[in-house]
Amino acid sequence: MKLTIKREKIFFTITWLRWILAFVVAIAILLNKRSIALFIFILTALVGFFENFIAKKYPSQLRSIIDFFADKLLVNITAIILAVKGIIPIWITLVILARDMLTIIGGIILFYRDIRREFKPTVLGKISYFFQLMALIPPISNQQIDWILMYIAISLTIASGIYALVKSEFRFARRKTDLDEFRIFRLLKFADLFTLLNVALGLISIVFSISNSFSYAAYVLLLAVVFDYLDGKIAKTLHQQNVFGKELDSLADTVSFGVAPAIFGFSIMQFASSMKQLQVTFGIIAFTIFLFCGILRLARYNIMDLKGSFQGMPITVNGIVIPLVYFLNVKLKFYPYIYLALGILMVSSLRIKKFT
Repeated sequence: MKLTIKREKIFFTITWLRWILAFVVAIAILLNKRSIALFIFILTALVGFFENFIAKKYPSQLRSIIDFFADKLLVNITAIILAVKGIIPIWITLVILARDMLTIIGGIILFYRDIRREFKPTVLGKISYFFQLMALIPPISNQQIDWILMYIAISLTIASGIYALVKSEFRFARRKTDLDEFRIFRLLKFADLFTLLNVALGLISIVFSISNSFSYAAYVLLLAVVFDYLDGKIAKTLHQQNVFGKELDSLADTVSFGVAPAIFGFSIMQFASSMKQLQVTFGIIAFTIFLFCGILRLARYNIMDLKGSFQGMPITVNGIVIPLVYFLNVKLKFYPYIYLALGILMVSSLRIKKFT
């Protein structure tokens, strides 16, 4: 069977996922779930670094811009929430925001003059971003601010901002770019509204999990499965199947059936005070592997064009299995093994026939 490989499409899905995870970090901090916030913060940063490293082989004007906002959103929204809660001084947040607003305003002016621009961060900008991430980790984890690390981050942030005035990070791209053909309202179809409801339910499930309302979180996951089924059914009935819808569906599924179940498992194990630290640590490793397997499974799905079957267990199955495991009162010590098994099934070469 011939497969159509479109590797560059993978990175769009992962970049949009990082946008959503940035808001998950903010929600976790607001609800004082520092361990969950730290877990998602580090995970999002690592995904971003790996993505940027690999994606250099597939340049894209659009992705360079949304990738820039994904990086900045993670740092800025985290800094804002920490400042609002009085965990870090507000002037730190203002310095970070001012530097990024300078880049954004400069980029808007350059785009107004000529839309053929792409974002290429300077070396100083990359280093400052790295130290910003490192400086925010102690306050997120409920530790004292490492002022040496923080002052280094702020100094580099100011220096990179001054350098950006001299040499803009939005460079001119002479070739025709993908942004020339990108119009969101032309791409969005009726079936995609059900996909957006799917991802909204995934986020609601995450909030319930962080709030220790596990029954509600499980019910919402099951409801997300229904909307995931409906968006595909409606798209097929109305002949609205396209590449944009496939990418959007993958992103929604990653949140609802990858991130949400991982946070569900992590939260429920943390909530159980009877769990030993060793079991919790193993659980974190298992949930991380599960999430990575979910991302890899959807990435593989996006570059393949299999007709009538799936390769590997569909990630949507997690939205059924995890709530079922919870409602059957399976002991928590078995959760990590269940998540590992689901992860292996998702990235396996198992061929499963489509029912629709």
